[in-house]
Parts: sequence; structure tokens; C-alpha cells
Amino acid sequence: MTFSIETIRQLLAESTNQRRALMEAYACLPHTRCRRQTYCCSLLPEMSLLEALSAIQGLLEMKSEQRSWMSKRLIRYFLLNPVEILRCPFLESNSCLIYPTRFFGCRAYGLWSKKHYRKKAEQSRQAKTLNQRQWQRLGVSLPQEVVDFNVDYCPYVERDGNTEVDDTFLLNTFYFIDTLSEHLLPWHNTFHHQYFSDLSFLLASILFGLQRAVQLKFEVVRHVLLTGDKGRVDQLIDKHDDFLVNLVAWQ
Repeated sequence: MTFSIETIRQLLAESTNQRRALMEAYACLPHTRCRRQTYCCSLLPEMSLLEALSAIQGLLEMKSEQRSWMSKRLIRYFLLNPVEILRCPFLESNSCLIYPTRFFGCRAYGLWSKKHYRKKAEQSRQAKTLNQRQWQRLGVSLPQEVVDFNVDYCPYVERDGNTEVDDTFLLNTFYFIDTLSEHLLPWHNTFHHQYFSDLSFLLASILFGLQRAVQLKFEVVRHVLLTGDKGRVDQLIDKHDDFLVNLVAWQ
């Protein structure tokens, strides 16, 4: 099973109620302040399919020029993230372009206990090590500084209001969002297992096709590691304007 424009169109039509419930779940989390604003925006977080659809809906509501520019940034992130520590594509001049609808992973950062966050960081480290080995089997050695990179635990997040938040509350919210996303089975599982809960991979597969997107990523990563030249990435991306325009026309 692979995602296409038609699949996304169908899922957007079927998920209106779930996306509304997603916003309500977000609203139950406290507003926060942080002295290290945007420090955690060093990556595009993993997300549920429902959250990915919400982000795509946000892209569709942008003007064509901004949507095209934003989509290209996400494709660039997909192609280059194995060889470069990239900031979240939605971050611009230290401001989040989708802050009101940002993902659960962004909202929960800084609210987890130090113990739980260290557990999550270890899981992330193991996943990156496994990914590194998979690339090695393809004859590609990824930069160790990229493999080792992880966002540190943040002790500077402060809550507004009196909402009590602990790991149990956050886990229950996470599971609730995941359950909402499961209404979109079997695509929910496909996004998680085949697309690794990665919005940038989803958009790249819509643009290029799944197999071609994977092939291009391998070619780009190998080329950059051999030559240091990232110009080919820009050439690939600049060929495509607003590739989500057909979804806008449908709406």
C-alpha cells in the first residue's frame, strides 16, 4: 500500500471529526514558555497519520507560493536528514509556522519527567544505530555526529495555568491521539511501519512515488558524502512547483 494524492484526498474527507478531536486533545495540554525557544526544533518529530493529515490540511490553506516553498523544504529535509543536522522545516526565523496546530511531540517536549525523557532518548539512539547499520549494508557510512545527535532534556519549560501534567497524563494523551488515528486503518499502520511516521517521507513519496523517493534519497546521500555538493538536491526540488495543487482544487 502506498499513499497517493487520491489517497490523501480520501483520508482528509474521512478524518474531519478525528482532526477536530485532535485539536481538542491538544487544547487539554498546558500552554508553555521556555527560555530556550526553538532549541527543540532541531528535527521534524515523528507523528501519527492523523497529525500528518492535519499538517497537510494546513499546507493546503496556505497561499500557493508559501505552500510550494514549504513543501520543498520538507522534501529537502527528507533527502538530506541522514547527512546533515537539519532544523524542523516548519521553523522560520525562530518562529514556528504552524505553532497553533503543532504536533504532540512538540507540545510534550519539556513536560516529560527526566526519567521518561531519558528512556525516549535511548529508544531514539537505538533506532538511529539500527538505521546507521542499514545504510552501512548499502555501502554508505553516515556522519557519526548526525547519528549521535539528540535533543537534550529541557529543564526550562514552564507551564501556564494550573493544569497538572505528569508522564501518565502525557502517555494517555498520546494513546488517545493514536486511537483517533487508528480510525484511518489500514493507512494508519502503513504510515507508521512503511513511512516511519515521517511527514517528509510521505510528501516525498507523493511527489516522486515511494520507490523513486527511496532511490533518490540513497543517490543524494551517497553523492553528498562523496562530493559535499548539495546542489543536486536543489535541482531536483526546483523542478516541481506546487505539487499539492490538485488537493487544493479538490477542496
